[in-house]
Amino acid sequence: MSDTMLQSTLRELRTLLINPRLWAVFAVVVGLFMLTGPFGTYERLTLPTRLGYWLILHAATWMTALFFVALFDVALAPLMANRLGRMLLGAVIASVPIGLAITLINTAIRETPFDASRIGDNILIAAPIALAFCLLTWLSLSGGPALGKEIHGEDRMADDGSASGTHGTETPTDPRPAPRAALIDRLPVERRGAILRLEVQDHYVKVVTSQASELLLMRLGDAIAETAPGSGIRVHRSHWVADEAVDRIVRHGGSNPRLEVRTTDGATIPVSRSFTPDVRSRWGDRMSKPLP
Repeated sequence: MSDTMLQSTLRELRTLLINPRLWAVFAVVVGLFMLTGPFGTYERLTLPTRLGYWLILHAATWMTALFFVALFDVALAPLMANRLGRMLLGAVIASVPIGLAITLINTAIRETPFDASRIGDNILIAAPIALAFCLLTWLSLSGGPALGKEIHGEDRMADDGSASGTHGTETPTDPRPAPRAALIDRLPVERRGAILRLEVQDHYVKVVTSQASELLLMRLGDAIAETAPGSGIRVHRSHWVADEAVDRIVRHGGSNPRLEVRTTDGATIPVSRSFTPDVRSRWGDRMSKPLP
């Protein structure tokens, strides 16, 4: 596994593991299994042992499933467009190590025999569990409208300054907030603001706003589509810049002239030759003198 793929997988895992809803579900599931004692654990194990058993078992199975789901999501992204399909395939493969982990834990705690037939049985048990974790992962990482519905009142007003009493005249006849970019709803509340630029980093898109930046696991094309009604253009295969974020266009002279976009957040963005005509047409009035 390459360092880039491993780094991308770990980033995706981090995105999932910092989601408090995941840990809430984990706590509820472990608590229910401890209290009800399924699979004979109520009769065979004391309460403290039962808690430790289900805590260890669920931690091992959840982490294994989530790792394989994230790994296949990243590894198959260039080959398979359907994200849920990539993650489901990872969940199916994860059932094998999960079945082995369940067998090992049962042998250590419940003193059950360790043999191939038990591993096979536990793999069959693990498959639907891994698929359930896959769906949980997909819902947690997809974000979008589901996350947007959790934002109320002022939080849904434009953190990017598009709908605030300090930025314009109130219109009591139309109480609906002004439309804003769907991409903003994917960001943590404290990092929302006017979208300045987008930058590809591995399988992620770095969203730079007027407040901060955030990495989102999505394609650049999808992220650009979600910047509407904001305006801007793609200047490179890995970069998109908003109109309001352009400070100036720097033109380098010499035998191989090229353009760079200097943005209001201090970044220098290269302009690909294929996008040069668009940049000149749109921001030609911000062109600086050519550099040697």
